[in-house]
Formats: sequence, structure tokens, C-alpha cells
Amino acid sequence: MHIVVLLSAIKNFALRKTSRLGTLILCALVTLSPTPPYAEAQSFPSPELGTRGHDLARFQFDGRYGVQASGLNPSIHSYRYTDLTSDKLPDSPSKVAGLLDSSVVVQPSNQSQPDTSVHWRAAVSESLLYTGIMHTFNIWTEPGTRDALLGPWLKNYLDSVSELRGWSDSDRFMAPYVGHTLEGSIFGYIERQNDPRYRKVQWGDGREYYMSLLHSLAYSAVWHTQWKIGPASEASIGNVMLHASPGFITLTDTPVLGTVEMIGEDAADRYLIMGLENRTTNGYLIALTRTFLNPGRSFANVMAFKLPWHRENRIGLNVDEHRIRKELIAEYKAGGEKPFEYIRPAVPEIEREYPKEADIELTAFPVYETFLGGGNCVGGGGSGASRLNPNFQLVAEVNGCLIMHMPAANQSGDSLFYGAGLRWTPLAAHHISPYMQVMFGGRKVTHETDDIPLRTQLLAEWNDGNGTLPHYPKRSDWSVEVSNNGPALGMGGGFDIVLTRAFAWRLLDVERYHTWMGDVAMIQPQNSLRITTGAVLRIGTW
Repeated sequence: MHIVVLLSAIKNFALRKTSRLGTLILCALVTLSPTPPYAEAQSFPSPELGTRGHDLARFQFDGRYGVQASGLNPSIHSYRYTDLTSDKLPDSPSKVAGLLDSSVVVQPSNQSQPDTSVHWRAAVSESLLYTGIMHTFNIWTEPGTRDALLGPWLKNYLDSVSELRGWSDSDRFMAPYVGHTLEGSIFGYIERQNDPRYRKVQWGDGREYYMSLLHSLAYSAVWHTQWKIGPASEASIGNVMLHASPGFITLTDTPVLGTVEMIGEDAADRYLIMGLENRTTNGYLIALTRTFLNPGRSFANVMAFKLPWHRENRIGLNVDEHRIRKELIAEYKAGGEKPFEYIRPAVPEIEREYPKEADIELTAFPVYETFLGGGNCVGGGGSGASRLNPNFQLVAEVNGCLIMHMPAANQSGDSLFYGAGLRWTPLAAHHISPYMQVMFGGRKVTHETDDIPLRTQLLAEWNDGNGTLPHYPKRSDWSVEVSNNGPALGMGGGFDIVLTRAFAWRLLDVERYHTWMGDVAMIQPQNSLRITTGAVLRIGTW
């Protein structure tokens, strides 16, 4: 048996960050600190710099970044590999001293099984804390949200959920494409940091990394759906969809773009932040860089009551870690090895094989649909497919779009499609995979005409709760809505290009739809042509 007697004990701190209040909180944490981050931490006994014990305390390789050894007695001042085979074991502990440079008692260790279960209680608690922070911010800054708390809760909540339709939610670019992207990444990092199997994954880890992203995507989708229409949501606390456009946009883009944000943050951590840490020991600079180049991870740290710049795979910024960091950087600048360097795990042979049929495919896509009777619709959607055999899949899909070029600025329209069908994939195991499919479901088309002067008048009379109007006006008070729902049938096809075992790009999908319904105001949705392209997550091939 091989025993490595290591030397060092180092602890890390950490915290976390949110999509809206995160920047304020993190700036305050970093800039108001009177001393560098490493000077705030509470130190613990460690060997003096330059001793043999300190040399090994710097890190111990586990196949990726150097990870600092911890939990060893600082009084052990030597380290080396000692070969103690069963026929060489001494009869008494006192004879071990002759085998090592310092006295160590070799005791049998009962290794426990590694923890592989997700820490659900901690993950849910952190997610609820984040949800509570977002609700607190809304209640604090939005008079309409505060007013909605006074109405009949259950009735207003159900009415708000029933309004969900279309694509747009009337927010400008920053909210759905920046704020909700960060929200999705925060929920994703909360899942990762509470999953022992993937807590330390890094960009480049192959299958493990993609599996961690899949888990984070699913977790983020569940929690954002809760935030949108769940019992502790914007629909139940604030009745948002009774006051603003109730589109599907954030249900689709929050988990998807949040996962893309996680990939970007992981790549930045590996290539930019770690590169900086190999060149400087400035605690402020490292803390700021870790925090603001990884905003989703930073706020997830805060939700776990850790410092925002915490890392699971690298030393932190406390007193002893700062001393170690200074010595490692000095050695590197003198011609030694990099203190932090990613080592790619060995790639299993199966990952080099040609892609095969995916058991499950999850797709996110933008939508362009043209109604042959006049009008275009732009939006997005998602689908899931389960394989029946190498040639056929069952498919389910939901998409929504905003109807463009309405005749007047106060008019709007949207379309919602939901359905399922059968997909034929004759070359699913090939690099280029064509397919054809038949979809059947329903379509809901809505036309809305707003009375803008009346809306302005009602908001002025309400005056954020200080006017003559007793409650925050609802959309139904100043708009007229006409909608219709009917069965829809679609046929078409396209082809995928397989990029990796985990991902494919749906380069083109063209489908012809017929909907059995009459005109909705001036919208004629009976016949349409839909064109999409999108990213495909392939599960079961890696």
C-alpha cells in the first residue's frame, strides 16, 4: 500500500450573487472591505514558508487542477511515498518511525463510500432564498406588486396563470435576454454546487461536464417555471400576467440561455481567471475578477453563505493561502511550473466513436412563421423527442410567436402552438441526419387592441397607490382581447448536423401547417409555413 504523508491545511471562504441585486451586493462586499480579502480570513496553524512541509502543501493532483491537501497534522514535517507492503509491516507502531523521517502511526482506515447524492435540502433552501430575494426586490421597488398582494390571492393567481400565451412579455431586451439569462445560470450553479458528482467539473471534462450541464438545465427549468407560474411566482405574488403581456419567452430562454451563460463562465474561469491567478497575488484583483467574470457562480456562492469568489478547485484568499500563493507565483516566475494548470482527463475510447442514435433529444429554437393569408410571426419554442427504435421518435413541442406588422401601434397579436407527433429518422446515427415528421395538436391565436389614452389616464389616477383609483389597473381595464383555439396539423422535415456526441445543430426545419379555425380579427391563421433552426441536446450517446 502507498501512503503519502502530506502537509498543510487550508480553508476557503465563499458567497454568492443575484441577477438584479447581485452587482450592488458584490460591489459592496468587495469595495467596502478595509483590507484585502485574504487578510479578512481567520488563519490556522501552518508550516513556515520554505520548509519541506510547505512544498507539498501547495497542491496534490487529482487529474485536473492542483487541489490543496487539507486535514493533515501540521506537526508532520516530512513527506514522501513509503512502500509498506503486507510483509514489511512492523509488529508495533514504534517500528514505523524507522521507515519515515518523522514519527507517524500507521492505522488502518475504513474508507467510506463517496457521496454521490444531490444535497436536495441545501439546494432547495438556496433556491428559495434566491426566489425570496427577487420577490423582496419586486415588492420593494414596484408599487403594482405591492397592490396586488391585497386582492383575492387564489382567484388572481389562477386568472394570471390562465393568461399565459404568445411569446413576448412586454419587457425590453435587458430583462429577458440578460437578467433572465443570469437567473438561469444562478439556479444552474446552485444545483451544481450541491451535487457531489459534478461540484468540481470544469470546461473540458467531456462527458462529466455535459452531464452536469444537463442536470443544471433541468433544475433551472423547474425553478424558473416556479418563478413564472408556480405557487411562489410572479403570477401569485404580483399577478404580473394580469398587468403585462404574458408571453412564453422567459420559460424558454431562461434555462437555455442560463446554460449557455454557465458554459461561458466556466470557459472564462479556465482560460482568463486562472491565467490571471498564475501571474498575480493581488487579493483584490483576484476577488474582483472571480466575482464579476463569473456572476452566476458568484451569486450562487452567496446563496450558500460563501464568499462570491469561492472556488471548489483552487486555493482561496485567506492569510495562509495568500502566503502559499505568493511562493508558488515566485517559483513560477523563477522558471518553475504554473501553480494552476488544467490537465485534461483521459478520454474514454467510446467518446471517439462515430455518433449513434440519441435516445432523447431536447431542442430549443427560434421560430419564423408566415401566415399564407397575410402576416408573419416571430418567436421561439422547445421540443423533446424520445426514440422508439433507430428509425422513429415520438415528439412533443410547444412554441409561441408575436405577430408582426399589425395595422396600428395599439394592436398586437400572438400565436401559441402545442402538439405531439411522429418523426422518421432514417440516418440518425450519421453525421448528417435528415428527418420528416407529422405533428398534431392545437393553436391559440389572440388579438388585442389597447386603448393607450385610457391606460395613461388610469395609471395617472392610480398614481402608484396615492391617487383616486383604489387598485393598480389590469390589462382588461384598458384593452379588448379576442382569441380563438382550434386543432392544428403540420407536416415537414429538415436535417441535423451532429457536432459532438452531446450536441447537434438543427440546420433547417420547414413545416406546413393547417389550423381549423376562423379569422381572429384581421389575423388569418388557417394556413402557414414555419421555418426554424436550433440547438439539439442529444442524450444517450455519451
